[in-house]
Amino acid sequence: MKKIELHLHLDGSIRPTTISELLNISLEEAIKLSSVLNKTSSLKEYLDKFDIPIKIMQTKENLTRIAKELAIDLKKDDVIYAEIRFAPNKHLENGLSLDEVITSIMQGLKEVPIKTNLILCMMRGDSYEKNLEVIKYAKKYLGKGIVGIDLAGNETTYPVNDYQKLFEIAKKEEIPFTIHAGEADGPLSIINAIHLGAKRIGHGVRAIESEEALNLIKEKDITLEVCPKSNIDTNMYDKLEEHPIKLLFDKKIKVTLNTDNRTVSNITLNQTYEKLKNIFNFTQKDFLNMNKNAIQCAFISEEEKQELLELLVK
Repeated sequence: MKKIELHLHLDGSIRPTTISELLNISLEEAIKLSSVLNKTSSLKEYLDKFDIPIKIMQTKENLTRIAKELAIDLKKDDVIYAEIRFAPNKHLENGLSLDEVITSIMQGLKEVPIKTNLILCMMRGDSYEKNLEVIKYAKKYLGKGIVGIDLAGNETTYPVNDYQKLFEIAKKEEIPFTIHAGEADGPLSIINAIHLGAKRIGHGVRAIESEEALNLIKEKDITLEVCPKSNIDTNMYDKLEEHPIKLLFDKKIKVTLNTDNRTVSNITLNQTYEKLKNIFNFTQKDFLNMNKNAIQCAFISEEEKQELLELLVK
């Protein structure tokens, strides 16, 4: 089935074979270092799995290769459009400039015939100045391979309202944004993210715990970027059967399906669909509607959305 993926981290989706080769370690060791093989205890522990990928994403060659390989993997997964996110400030340790980081990743994506765009992540815990740089570069490349920004990282330690000034600047600059909320932190984080102007929420599944959050999502026509396997890996839910995606879907909340991190969560989009079909009896039509939701809220032009819709139903 043709699919759209909107919530996908580049650094969490590096092929283990590439990690093995670039670090000169065994494939078994690469998998152990970069994938959740058993559930973690928390989002913080899950985020620790990014240390090794970040280590090898410090040269132009590696960034280009990793981006190209992800685009190839997406194409194999029947994805027709993806918005891939990454935090550019994490790739400056060996002296690369932000321009070099961004253009190297764009170069890799261009080498594969699949429609993709980039979302730049501001990071919770980074300084105001560092996150402001992310906004500046998003503006610089807006419509030229970058379509928006995000706020990622440890939700519970760094609440979304701490970043209000930055999102006010993003709004003024007319940069679309999504915000990670309602994952490790509760429904209030979702409510606050929507009040800051987010049109999409990364994860957002804990809205199910609050009628206020659910009503606000409907009222403001917000779309949730749901990543079921990742939510199990971070110990939000014990097993997929307990995941609220079906409850949200039945309540007419606009949900989309995503992997979050293909390598860290050891999952593909095809596998995600298969698991949800088997557990919740989602139909082909249900999945089609989720992909239509994804197209409608993608950070692209109306013309591009129409082209994707036509391709989706072909």
